[in-house]
This record gives sequence, structure tokens and C-alpha cells, in this order.
Amino acid sequence: MKHLRSLVWLATCLLGITPVIVKAQQPAGENEANLSELLYRPIKPTAKIMEGPEPSRQVAIPRSVVNVRNLRAAPKWNMAADNNTRQINIDNLQLLPDKVITFKKVNAPAYCTPPTVTIGCCSYSIKDEVAGKNLLYASPAAVFSNENDARTFAQSLSPKVPFFLPYTNSKVYPAGAWKYDNGSGHGSIDFLKTSDAYGPGIDPTFGVYASAAGKVVTAMWDPFFGNVVIIEHKAADGTSYRTGYFHLRGGFDHDVANAKAINVKDPNDKDARDTKYKKFANLPNPSQLLWGTNAQKLKVKAGDNVYAGQQIAWAGNTGFGGAGWGLNQDGTPTNPNTANNHLHFMLWIKSPGTGADWMEVDPYGVYATSESSNSSCYEIGANGGFNRFFAPFYPSFHNVPVQYITQYWGYYTGMGMALQTLSVHKSGNQYLASGSFQQGLPGAWYCRINMNSTQYQQYFDEYYGKGYIPRQISVTSDNAGNPLFTAIWQKRGNESFAAVHNATDEVYAAKWKTFVEQQKMRVTEHVVYYVGGKRYHAGVFSSSNPGGFYMYYGMNANDFVKKFDELNKAGLMTVNVNIEENGSQNNVGGLWWPKNKAYYSYMNMSPADYQSKFTDLNAQGYRLFRVQGYDNSSHFAAIWMK
Repeated sequence: MKHLRSLVWLATCLLGITPVIVKAQQPAGENEANLSELLYRPIKPTAKIMEGPEPSRQVAIPRSVVNVRNLRAAPKWNMAADNNTRQINIDNLQLLPDKVITFKKVNAPAYCTPPTVTIGCCSYSIKDEVAGKNLLYASPAAVFSNENDARTFAQSLSPKVPFFLPYTNSKVYPAGAWKYDNGSGHGSIDFLKTSDAYGPGIDPTFGVYASAAGKVVTAMWDPFFGNVVIIEHKAADGTSYRTGYFHLRGGFDHDVANAKAINVKDPNDKDARDTKYKKFANLPNPSQLLWGTNAQKLKVKAGDNVYAGQQIAWAGNTGFGGAGWGLNQDGTPTNPNTANNHLHFMLWIKSPGTGADWMEVDPYGVYATSESSNSSCYEIGANGGFNRFFAPFYPSFHNVPVQYITQYWGYYTGMGMALQTLSVHKSGNQYLASGSFQQGLPGAWYCRINMNSTQYQQYFDEYYGKGYIPRQISVTSDNAGNPLFTAIWQKRGNESFAAVHNATDEVYAAKWKTFVEQQKMRVTEHVVYYVGGKRYHAGVFSSSNPGGFYMYYGMNANDFVKKFDELNKAGLMTVNVNIEENGSQNNVGGLWWPKNKAYYSYMNMSPADYQSKFTDLNAQGYRLFRVQGYDNSSHFAAIWMK
């Protein structure tokens, strides 16, 4: 039975018009990173920048005394607890019910701790253009009376919305930590290109993107900050955050004119940054490579709503708080190729005390005591002692090591997101994962990763007793060639169902006859895998039937494409494309239901092809429905639906 198929009560469906794919636009000149790469990088060698507090900008305010006794610390992601906060045993599989935000502890280098939360600087008054008034953005030292209280509060924080790095350029890295080596406060992260990305005639800028969806509340010029954008972000539970983007380019003519017009505090102080910055603006023939072109200006204004990843500006060196650190006394740049071009990025939460409106938070959750000794603490997997606000991976991800999915499980589930799809596949002896956390999915679900056959049966029985049914199954193998199962369970309704795994062709054919032919069930899930060159099946039969289905397996790619076209024209859509790996030989199987929505289905995509398809279709409103990685994680099959 090489080709297994069935037509059960096939419903008539009109074939919809296939929409045209429109390529997402990228800023000219950007060297874009592959989004499957882990972008959360340690501090790297860069064209050195110098930045610190500006005494004249610091606002003297009384320190608030916050009572932390009533604060409840958020669950840590490296602890284990169920929804009732009872301790549970964790193993290499991990029980993952909805909203459990806990996982195995990762052994982090000792130098990631102890962090210093109260850095002692700085507080700034910045105009909120939407509210029409100045607001105070302060350091934890201005809010808390001591380090212990500040740490207790910082440990209670966990992100309610995902925050992403504010750049996509593959040459950009964090170059300045939340606190500098010399002890001066720096409640922000500085991003710029690595040293090998600079040179004569090379523009040092890069695109700056909104870290999360929100509303622009400030987009203006400031003599110290230069061009600054502040965005407010609101979570579903009402929690508010703000992100700030400083020293941006605002257009060549605009920036040079504003720099020339600044009021210098003491013209006789040749080392003052405002003095040097004004001299920089008055140098003959200012370079557009260092100042930017007129086209490189703010792309948003106060009051605009932005989405996560929307380009808002270009990194620059505007304001004497930005360029001023990298200038000689005569105004010439210390580094003529960069002139201190960088992005100064800040994250704030609503201040827990009365001494400020917003309080600075380290988006990496490290609160570094120094740059050099904490460079590895910004890497994925490091334990900085506090919850990370920057997402550890994208909600839809591919080729991410499985251990990071488990370690940071709570990042997305803690926001109410659930797994739509998850595929575990190998690259050599390493297990990688591809999948998608999404909003709007049913809240009751379970997932377990890399179960052997006995464990899969064990947890199937356990979850069956709780009223759950497998929805998606992914199969890979251990180093001995034995199958490892990854499954997502959903709450079942009133339907009858049966599930199988490790079924030979003969066993599966018998199950087919019983459940499909005799009991009129449909197949809701089916995967084929090989052990020792022999074909096996895992899947689910259910009494829920939307009007018929087709299922094929064991087809070569050409025959599958022909069958796909035939069934697509007949008004059916693929809900599962299963690549059947057997050494160097891949066959293909598929599951079709009557078409009831727009969809796309692709296979044999390289990681770059897959990322391109994802970007294009996501921009058109399609959501990832299913993904499978295969061929040593070098190819993908995926389905998107609207």
C-alpha cells in the first residue's frame, strides 16, 4: 500500500484567487541579517565610542522610598512550578502547560552576577509631545533608597509584550553595556557596527526599527540627545513601557543647522562636548557620510502608531551627548570614519515610586557591573540574574537550538501566546527547533519535546485522562536511530478519536480500515518516519469531519506536486505536508481538506528561502500554520493560512 488514499463525503468548494506575493521593502544599503540567526550578541570589538552622563542634563530629584514588602516577584524562568505554584519534577522533556513560565536552570558564568541595579545616574526631563508636557525619566537610584529594594523590584519584572532588537543589520552589535567600566552610569545600551564595517567612504549608519508595537509620543530635536524618538507600548493587561532611540539622523540640512544653533555653556572650555560639537558643525564642507543625507531623517512623528520592526529612523551622531564624546578640541572627529555614529537605546517602565514618571530597565536583564567582564552575559543562554526583556528568539522561529526553546519557554507563554506548530529536527547531533508562538489560540494545551516511544505513550495516556488529544506530531531520531516524538496536545471536544505511533504499513492499513472505512473518521494528523530503513506511521483519527479528505504518502516529489495541483484545482487545501526522510531518499506525504481559507504551501525551501517567504506572507496577513525542518535542517516545508 505505497499510496494510501480516501475520499469521504467530499464537499464542493470554489477555488479562490491566489493573491500576489509582494516583496517586503528593505532600506537601501542595509546588510540584512538572517532572522534565524540568534541576534542577541555579546559585546564585540567596535569602533570605540565614548558616552556617559552629562552633568548639566541630570535632574536633581529626591529619591523615592518604595515599599517592596508587598511586591510579588515574578516566577523565574529557571525554576519549576505548575499553574498552582506547586513544585513539579522536570526532566529532559519538560511539562509545558499554558502559561507555565519556568524551565531548567542554565549554568551561567559567575561573572554575570552580582548585577548592580542602582547605577546612580541619570535622570532626564524629556517632552512628551502627545501629552504636551515634560516627563521625568529616571534611573533606579532616583527611585529606590537602596540596592536590595531595587533588586527585589527588578526581579519581579517580566515582559508583557515582546521586545526585539532595534536593528536588522548583520554588522551591528551591542558596544556599550548598561553600566561602564569606570563606574559612571549608563542606563542604556549602545549599538553600532563592528570595526570591520567601517572605512573611508563607507556610511557608518544603519536602520533603526521600533522594538515593539506602540505609539510615538516624542519625535524631536534636542541639543543633547540630538534627534530622539520615544515610543510607548501597552500590553494586553494594561502594563505600559517606553523605548527611546537617541542621536538619530534627521536630515543633513536639519542637523547641521541645529548643531550650529546650540547655545554653548562655556565657550572657553575647549574640552566641553557642546563646544566641540558646535565646532564640528562649523567645519568647512561637512561630510554627508558623517552627518547623513537629507533623505536619512526621522520616518515617524509624534502621534504615529508603529508596528514592531517598522523602520523609524537611521542611527547617527546628533546632539553633543552623542557626537561630543568622539571629537577633538578643534571639532574634528577622533575617528574620521565614524564620528561616534551609534544608537543609544533605552527601555523604561512606569516608575514604581513618586520621584519619577518612568524608570530605566536593562533590556538584557544583566545590569552589568562592567563591559569587559560581562560581554558574554548578553548571549542567549546566559543567566544575568533577571528576566530578559529582549526576546530570546522570534515568536516564529527556525533552526533555534531546542535548549533555548525550553529555557525561555515562559517568554511567550507568559504573554498568553501558544504554540501553533513545532518541528524538532537535527543538524549533525544537535537538535534544532522551528515553529511559531501565536496569540489567539486556545488557552488549554500541552507540549512535550523529544519523547521516546515509551514516554510518548505515557504522556498520551496522562493527557487523555485530562481530556486532551494530539494536534501536531513531529518525529526525529536519537543518535542510535530510534524515534523521538514532539507533540502538541489540544483540549478535545465531544469527538471520538484514536491515535497511533510506531505503526508499520500493515498495522496502519488495519487502523485505516477500522476508523476510516468502517467508523467514517477522518485523519487529522499523520507523519511518516523510518527506523532502520523501515517505514512507520504516527497520527490521529477523529470522528470530526468537515466534508471529506484526501491523504497520500510515499510519493516522490514530482508526483506529489502533480497531486497537489490536481487537488488544489478541485477545491482542497493542504493542511499537512510531511517530508519522509529515509537516508538520502525523501518521499512526500500530504493531507488535504476542503478549502475554506486562503493558504500557501511550499517545500524544499532553504533557510533563506523560508525566511523570504515568511517575511512576504506575514506582511500580507498570513500566519504560519505548519512547518517542518529536514535534510539536516537545511530545508523546510511550510503552510501559511489567512
